[in-house]
Amino acid sequence: MKNTNYKYDIAFVFFEKDEHLVNQINNLLKNKLKTFLNSKKREYKDDLEREMLLLDVFKKQSRCVVIFYRNKWGTTPYTAIEEKAVRTRISEEGNDHLLVISLDNPPVVPKYLSKAQIWTELAQAGINGTAAFIEEQVRLLGGGLSEELPFITGTKIKNDPRFEVESSKFLESVSGLEIAVIELKKLFSALEIEKNKILQSDLSISLTYKRDDNNCTINYGKFSIRFYLQTEKSNLLMDSPLYFEMQKQDITSSGLNIVSVEEYHFELKKVGVYGWIKGADSDSFISSKQLAEDSIKLLLSQT
Repeated sequence: MKNTNYKYDIAFVFFEKDEHLVNQINNLLKNKLKTFLNSKKREYKDDLEREMLLLDVFKKQSRCVVIFYRNKWGTTPYTAIEEKAVRTRISEEGNDHLLVISLDNPPVVPKYLSKAQIWTELAQAGINGTAAFIEEQVRLLGGGLSEELPFITGTKIKNDPRFEVESSKFLESVSGLEIAVIELKKLFSALEIEKNKILQSDLSISLTYKRDDNNCTINYGKFSIRFYLQTEKSNLLMDSPLYFEMQKQDITSSGLNIVSVEEYHFELKKVGVYGWIKGADSDSFISSKQLAEDSIKLLLSQT
C-alpha cells in the first residue's frame, strides 16, 4: 500500500563527488521542507544497517526522491542500494514521486526512468533556480505545506489578505519568472510526450514538433498550435504572459493565419504552489500536463 504519511519531503541521491552541490541545494530547502541527505561520510555499524536505513527511506519514508544522476550510478556499493530502492518503488507505485537531475552532458539515464521525470536545466537555472524547481515539484506532490496559511477545501484562498501579499510578491519578482521558465520547459516536454503518444497509438496521424527556449510549435496538416512566452518587456513575471495560438496555413500566400489566440499567466495557486490560469482574472488553474493534452486534442479536432 502506498504511504501517505511521509517522514521526509525529499530524499537526495547522489555520488560522493557531488555532495557539495547537493549540500548547497539542501541548505536552501531544509528550512521549508523536511529533507534527508545521506552523507557519504556517515558511519554505520555495518553494511546491513546502512542498507536497511536507505531502503526504508527511499522506498517508504520520502514523498519525493531526487536523484542527481551521473553515468555509472547504481554500480557502487552505496548507489546500488539506492537504485534497488528506487526501482522497487517504481514497480510498486510508478514514478510520480521521482525527479532525476542529470549532471552528464549529454544526459545519460537508464531506460526505466521516464523522460518526464528527467531535468537537464541545472546549468541554466543555477543553484537557486534548481532549489526553487525542486521545491515546486515537492509542493505539487502535497509536501511542505505552510502551517501559517492552511489551504481549506472549498475556500477561495485568494480572498485571504496574506495570500494577496504573497501573490503580488511572486508576480513582481525575478525568481517568479525563473520558475515560470522552468515550468515552460515542462510544458514543452509534456507536449512532446503527448505528441509521441498520439503517433504511437495511430500511425495514420502525422504530427511534427519544433521548439526552442521560448517557443514550441506542433503541426497537423494545414493547422498548427504554438505556445510562446513573452519575456521581452521586462524580467518580471507579471509582464511575461504565455500565449497560445491556433494557426492555419494560407494556401494563397504560403503563410500562416492566426485563427485564435489565448493568453495564460503563471501565478501562485496557494503559498508554494503554482499553476497556469487562462486570462488575467480567472481563478481556474491548469497544469502543464493538462494544458498539453487539451491543446493537442484541440489541434486534432481541426478539419
